[in-house]
Amino acid sequence: MFLKSQPQCDPRVYWIWAQHAFGAGSYKPYELFRRFSGGLREFCESGPSLWNRMELITEKEATALYSYGLSGAEALLEYCLKMGQKVLTPECEKYPEALRNIFDPPAVLYVKGKLPYTQTQPTIAVVGARKASPASQQAAKAFGCQLASGGATVISGCAVGVDAAVLTGALSVWNGPISVLPVCLDSPYVAENESLRRRILERGGALVSEYATERGVQRGTFQVRNRIISGLSHGVLVIQAASRSGTLITARLAVEQNRDVFVYPGEEDDPAYEGSRLLIRDGARPVTSGEEILEEYSACLSRSTREPENPLLTPEIFSKRKAAAEPLLADPAPGEELSEAAKAVWKVLDAIPVHVSQLEEKTTLPAAQVLAALTELELAGKARSYPGKRYSRA
Repeated sequence: MFLKSQPQCDPRVYWIWAQHAFGAGSYKPYELFRRFSGGLREFCESGPSLWNRMELITEKEATALYSYGLSGAEALLEYCLKMGQKVLTPECEKYPEALRNIFDPPAVLYVKGKLPYTQTQPTIAVVGARKASPASQQAAKAFGCQLASGGATVISGCAVGVDAAVLTGALSVWNGPISVLPVCLDSPYVAENESLRRRILERGGALVSEYATERGVQRGTFQVRNRIISGLSHGVLVIQAASRSGTLITARLAVEQNRDVFVYPGEEDDPAYEGSRLLIRDGARPVTSGEEILEEYSACLSRSTREPENPLLTPEIFSKRKAAAEPLLADPAPGEELSEAAKAVWKVLDAIPVHVSQLEEKTTLPAAQVLAALTELELAGKARSYPGKRYSRA
């Protein structure tokens, strides 16, 4: 029989336990929290007899729920707190409100530093190419400085290229930025940016991750991470996206989350900016300075709670146009260049859009691998995304 939880158990333990079983990026912990009047604690105490009967939960996930147990989650919480990390779940008061409103809120956020109160200041995510041109890196640095000087909080990853440039620009003024990592907070990820992460904390910014112990990047972790970058923001700025750039996936996530999308146009006819031009064609606003972005939020800093005045085209049209601009393989079956996970997901996709959870169930792959496979298929022009995390064959 499944061991009942202890009365004094920290509520965060249940979220860590659920995240471990369902994987980072899964919408299921929050969905279960909503379904049970007693939240995840009631779900936990219901035991395997109920878990095995729920359509939402796969056999593999039910096994993971049983085998991990609460003791492991309690030990992990204690370790993270000893390491000086804040551990935030959707039940915590300081959990970002913006993330509660996306389809798949992170079950657990691990934080070093201080997260901003987004209802009183705009938060702008900046994403772009790792192999950015010198001109793009200079533009990113200028945007970071201008946005931070204007009172905005800058959000980005912590990779080389655009990420490092925009964070450096933001750090040139005192307003500390936020960096969302695809690994745990004490990972040596991108060692050359270690000093950058340290300066973020010194300047009052924050490091954020959905991962507690993963020290290396795994397949799918970037897409899982990117939904947090866009989800935390009021608007997303894209700097240098090629036609097959993963940055386009972040822009699509921003559209699904009802965030504004801005684009730095770059050099005309430069193929490195082809994806950027596609975004502008589909309704994103071209900008050349941080001041232009800040103008959008001067009247109402909590703009994320209402519809944009000039919204992008629907994600369906966005996907169609992007797919039309990319060369498709003549062979309808996935080519040998695709990963095994991508091939497995492609086999269960149909012309009728299905939710990502159904793909997880049909392939028995973890959520992160399914999302990575879908990204791979989208970039290959073989899959199409729709609102609400639904996908079909292209």
